[in-house]
Amino acid sequence: MLALVCGLTLLTTMGISSLLPSLPLLAAHFGASPEESWKIISAFALPGLLCVPLVGVWADRYGRKRVLVPALLLFAFGGLCCMFARTFSELLFFRAIQGAGSAPLGLLYATIIADTWQGEHRLKAMSRSVIFLGLGTAAGPALGGALSMLHWNLPFLLCLPALPVAALALRLPLLRPERRASFRTYAGGVFACARQKQTLVLLALTLLTFIMLSGPIITAFPLLASQKFQASTLECGLIIAVSSLASGLAALALPLLYRRTSTRALLLASCALYAAALCSLAGTSALWLLPLPITVYGFAQGLNIPLVSTLLTGQASDEQRAGLMAANAVLLRLGQNVGPLLFGALTGLIGPAGAIASGTALA
Repeated sequence: MLALVCGLTLLTTMGISSLLPSLPLLAAHFGASPEESWKIISAFALPGLLCVPLVGVWADRYGRKRVLVPALLLFAFGGLCCMFARTFSELLFFRAIQGAGSAPLGLLYATIIADTWQGEHRLKAMSRSVIFLGLGTAAGPALGGALSMLHWNLPFLLCLPALPVAALALRLPLLRPERRASFRTYAGGVFACARQKQTLVLLALTLLTFIMLSGPIITAFPLLASQKFQASTLECGLIIAVSSLASGLAALALPLLYRRTSTRALLLASCALYAAALCSLAGTSALWLLPLPITVYGFAQGLNIPLVSTLLTGQASDEQRAGLMAANAVLLRLGQNVGPLLFGALTGLIGPAGAIASGTALA
């Protein structure tokens, strides 16, 4: 089961991370401006706002497998279609198809963890998944940056691992409900769970975290590195990879920290690290210094994401968990769309360094 979870975690990141270094290159290839490169990310993230609520309901009422396997196949199909796009509009259309396939993956890997493990074992499994999240986020930019130097469309080949992951999912016994409440009863239970104070706080943290990731880091940072320091796509990918490795290290240490300090202290520490990273990243004066604030940002991610996910999955029962995680995934996708839109506009007005510095307010 852990192999499936780790595979899903890797794929959750690859759809975005593999393209980060080559966003300016892709925009230039199709005749779009660098500031429009955010649309490549938003086209991928936007379908999640529409698909994820339905996915959560289907996964709770018909079983995880019946949603997961078709989603993986759609993810691979959309990615392959992107390779043959002839215009920027076609690329955005095929990215939307791939994004629709990606939408269930993020909520289902956390849901499957919660279905399988309890207590501190759940936090350990969630932390391990974030290690693979970091690995995927590290390998994605490095591989995508290297492939894009050969040809603009080769990074889209990184969607193909979805096929063996789908084959593995078919073989494993994933949770399937034995009895179903009426939809009204089910929806009422999910809503009651979502309106609890702690749940609302955790959902808000997800939204802010992913606005901060998709805005200053995903949208503004590649432009800062390429315009201010003339960094290549491969160099951008390697710098972003440092953040992902730091996330993995922080997630590895999280279970030990969890036993020794409070949840509130860990979350506040991650916020302080976010602020310090963005402030120093905006003021960095040399290319070789960029990995330092990026590393600090990665440590913040490694503390924040697995802890919030673990706490959130504990708020719902098995029969309602995917529905609650769907609400979380909607906010995650909303953050992925708002971040590039907001910080793409800020980059055009005050430059990438100013946009990154303004992200400190979110922390």
